[in-house]
Amino acid sequence: MAVIQISRIQHRRGLQADLPNLASGELGWSVDTRQLYIGNGTIEEGAPSLGKTEILTQYSILDFTQGFGGAVTSLTSGVSLINANVSALSNTVANVAATITSTNVTLAANSSGTITAIPATNAEIRYTLTQGVKRRSGTLQFNRVDSTVGYEENYNETATTDITLSANANVTHANINYTTTTTTYFAYQVRTV
Repeated sequence: MAVIQISRIQHRRGLQADLPNLASGELGWSVDTRQLYIGNGTIEEGAPSLGKTEILTQYSILDFTQGFGGAVTSLTSGVSLINANVSALSNTVANVAATITSTNVTLAANSSGTITAIPATNAEIRYTLTQGVKRRSGTLQFNRVDSTVGYEENYNETATTDITLSANANVTHANINYTTTTTTYFAYQVRTV
């Protein structure tokens, strides 16, 4: 009959403060904090760093929560700050949206007239006009002082359109004037600045 002997394998153990550096793959038990570690090995063996890596246990999770409570609090306050910034941005967008009016008009062929009257002293008009397959998109920047108006236009065209835009003003508003020989669909947004 064979003799069976049961052997005991023991790993390094001790107080957390006294736990030594562990060899590659060696286990170490902290008896006071009930945390388990495995040795990283050396850099020459391919370890990312010297020392030991904690193997998570139910006690590690509790310590994790306690150790990083400050980080969780900081993260929570960061989320609150982001929410406040989103709220402020939403209010700004709502205020800007309140200053924008959109209009679509059809300008008859061989006609001239006024497209809109702008009461603001400073305004930006973004527009798109279409004449058949021709398309023109641009921006008009207005600056009115009493009855004097200055404006700057920047635009791109897919083909040359025959509309001519100009501006004039009185003490209360500025006008966009136009002349065209072709039926024109004019879509624009006025934003007071």
